[in-house]
Amino acid sequence: MDSISTWLKENYDLVTLLVGMIGVLIAFVALIYELKKRKK
Repeated sequence: MDSISTWLKENYDLVTLLVGMIGVLIAFVALIYELKKRKK
């Protein structure tokens, strides 16, 4: 567990970027889902 926290501290920018990209992806999927739902 300690090695994971050390890796996260060393790669903070990478982890932040990854979390941001996942957030954008979820938002994009939710947008497409809403648009499909409204067409019906």
